[in-house]
Amino acid sequence: MDENRVGLPLGSQQLERWHRDGFLILENVLSPQEIVDLLGEVGTVISQHNNVSSHNTSQFHGKKYYNIHNPFDYTEGLDYLLDHPKTFNVVTYLMGPYIRAMSCHLFVRHPCRDGSTNLQKFHTDSGPALQRILPTRENLPLQLKFQFFLTNVKEDNASNFIAIPGSHLRRVEEHNPYCLISEANQYLEKGQLPPGAVQLKLKAGDVLIHALTLWHAVAPNHSNQSRLSISIRYGQMWFRDYYFAAAPHIMARMTPRQRRLLGDFNGETRGDLVYRPPEDQVSLMLGEKARAFGW
Repeated sequence: MDENRVGLPLGSQQLERWHRDGFLILENVLSPQEIVDLLGEVGTVISQHNNVSSHNTSQFHGKKYYNIHNPFDYTEGLDYLLDHPKTFNVVTYLMGPYIRAMSCHLFVRHPCRDGSTNLQKFHTDSGPALQRILPTRENLPLQLKFQFFLTNVKEDNASNFIAIPGSHLRRVEEHNPYCLISEANQYLEKGQLPPGAVQLKLKAGDVLIHALTLWHAVAPNHSNQSRLSISIRYGQMWFRDYYFAAAPHIMARMTPRQRRLLGDFNGETRGDLVYRPPEDQVSLMLGEKARAFGW
């Protein structure tokens, strides 16, 4: 197919905002019916996971704000989000085809007026080392998060994602094993937001993309509604799993591309596969868009 006929998934203004701010909102990705269906699946996951310690971060973050790891263990209704047709083109356009899905989390943020967790403090993701590896326009991202919002967050203090635009390019000078950023959190201790910080407003069906070096926090939830969202973390394929290991029966129901994203190389297990992947890697991830995306 003529690559000139393949539209790019982000316009020039969107791409500029992404590079400038370190995050981007894709609006109306999920249809109303998808939202209804996914909320049903999420309800199943929440009711069935039964606070299994290996799948739930409530022991660290609290009973009101927690993450459920590996929701694929409980339902196949979330599988298609791995390569959703309205987001996966953006994933591969930004990151290239040599990627994997490192994790999937269900974020549960119940109304809560008491206490504070590390989630509500400014931090970066994926550990102290990646905190010091800053992105550039010329380089592929090492990791990105795509978060599918299933409930509206239209007002402040409704468990909003709080971001400091442009902070993904700022060096964090101090070392903290949890990647907390004291120069930003000192404002929270005074009941204020750091200069430039914004509480993002999203609708159910929107998707938030953000760089893992972005300075971000989660606002308290003073609303009367739980905030529910599903986050998928993508990384270059040589990264190891992040709270993630799909069982054989889960792999069996996935498509070939989804299985590859979860680390299946057609049964091959040699150690250099992530550095010398199968020849079908580009076509499996990109299909007819390969040349248009620069591959």
